[in-house]
Amino acid sequence: MQTSFRILVVLASLLLAAPALRAQPFMEPGELRRGMSGFGLTTFQGTEIDTFQVEILGVLKGALGPRMDMILARLSGGPLEHTGLIRGMSGSPVYIDGRLIGAIAYGWYFSKEPIGGITPIGHMLDVATREHPTPSQYGKVLELDEETTRLLGGEGVSTLAPLGMPIAVAGFSPRGRQVLRDALDAPGIQLLDSPTGQGLSDQGFDGELSRTEVSIAPGGPLAVQLIRGDYSAAAIGTLTWVGDGRFVGFGHPMFLLGATNLPATGAYIHQVIPIQTASFKLGTPTNTIGAVHQDRLPAIAGTLGEAPDMMPVRVALRSAAGDNAFRCEVLRHPELSASLVRSVLFNSLETTEKLFGDATLRMRSHIALADGRTVERDQVYSSGIAPLRAVIDAVQPVGVLLNNPFAGLALDSLHFELEIGETLTQARITGLRLSPPDPKVGQRVSLQATLQPYRAEPVTELIELDLPAHLEPGPFVVRVGSGVASTRWEAARQPDAFVPRNAADVLALLERTGAADELVVEVFRAEPGFTVNGRELPGLPPSALAVLGADRSAGHLGPVQGEVVLRRTLTTDYVLSGEQSLDITLRKP
Repeated sequence: MQTSFRILVVLASLLLAAPALRAQPFMEPGELRRGMSGFGLTTFQGTEIDTFQVEILGVLKGALGPRMDMILARLSGGPLEHTGLIRGMSGSPVYIDGRLIGAIAYGWYFSKEPIGGITPIGHMLDVATREHPTPSQYGKVLELDEETTRLLGGEGVSTLAPLGMPIAVAGFSPRGRQVLRDALDAPGIQLLDSPTGQGLSDQGFDGELSRTEVSIAPGGPLAVQLIRGDYSAAAIGTLTWVGDGRFVGFGHPMFLLGATNLPATGAYIHQVIPIQTASFKLGTPTNTIGAVHQDRLPAIAGTLGEAPDMMPVRVALRSAAGDNAFRCEVLRHPELSASLVRSVLFNSLETTEKLFGDATLRMRSHIALADGRTVERDQVYSSGIAPLRAVIDAVQPVGVLLNNPFAGLALDSLHFELEIGETLTQARITGLRLSPPDPKVGQRVSLQATLQPYRAEPVTELIELDLPAHLEPGPFVVRVGSGVASTRWEAARQPDAFVPRNAADVLALLERTGAADELVVEVFRAEPGFTVNGRELPGLPPSALAVLGADRSAGHLGPVQGEVVLRRTLTTDYVLSGEQSLDITLRKP
């Protein structure tokens, strides 16, 4: 009864909090003494807030950094004596004499007792008072060296490490979970299968969990939604403090993103699962409560109310087995979104078809921007790892758009259409023949390209070319390759054209991908030239080349290595590889 009374006092003080954070009844580490006792708040099952007992053991000076202490405490009560510290408890507030001292956040692996570290509330509130970022100020995923990773969250037996975050996932296969785990790439995370849709309570199934109302109060479950829909992923922790429209939680970083803007939700805790290494809460995200704006070393922090929208992703897959469609939303972040989309595509292919073995796959990507513009891409793959290559290529423009330096390229939604068959349609270009072999300027010539399909007889493609009458006689090169090879030739010939200078250039380059099933023929003349503001100036006289080559003024001036005087494209039934070329000399008519 005495403990319950203290809980009511603390909650009432939080609800009546003044805007000034420091007016709250907090206690600094310097006021603590060994042997002081208090209680903590967390949720062990459902959405009800439970209590546990806390005994102060000491203060670890500088444990989190210069002038950043950590409080050491022994916990008891509830399931803790059986489970030890629990992943998902991160952020559970602790009170001494009715005053908030901080949040449970750190512990030891294989510990025989529930002894852990408490992040002082002062450090956490410093995160809550930081200014909200604008999208261009979002932090990036921190890449840590091995030693720093070990200190921040490695599973060393003697290392005091963050308790870690359960990532509640649904819809992912075992290999799909590993891809998602690699995409998140943060110390201490643990991907866990989680029930979705309906939650089992004492009264039976209680309806859609996404509509479940949870208490926005210290000790209540706190989740950060990464993916929702047919696929779901959310980081589960605990709320530490709520006041003045703000909240803090976790007591340690999530991904150490710094300034960010992520959807925050409540959570339903289905069960605490006791494990010898690290027990964890099995939870599911519920209704949206606000937005996380800061992800720092002492805590995550944000505001209650409006949450950032998420990016819709649709995947439609067609195969001999039938049609499948998946819909989900992923969070919007320049460093995380592309990786999350990749995990969704990967899992969609694995669960409905396959990732390895003979296959031919066509991927059509429709990327919609917020201003109505679109990026359309169409590519075909055929190999033993065709689905993997398709997934990697499909996500690449998403990363480019999220991290480009130009304004006005905000993503709205993504739509991927995939058609997959279980046979190889590869062919290699093995031969090239020109008739007549010594053509004249303005003459019609026949070109025979020999294709060697996989485990089939050779195929000959016949292409007729009308050589331009205005050409100067001399040496030329006739070359054939796939659309992919043609794009590579062009990048080598005119590298300046593949450097975007504005948002429109970015979109144009993203769509400038030759198809692998196209046979491209080019007649090429190797003469140096320049581009000026995007206009190609090949075949300039030596005096002009010398002037332009010596010009050091700013402007859109770039080199051109030769001129393509003729190009023809033919769509084939194969995914092409290999290249062939002929050196010819055009004669006068």
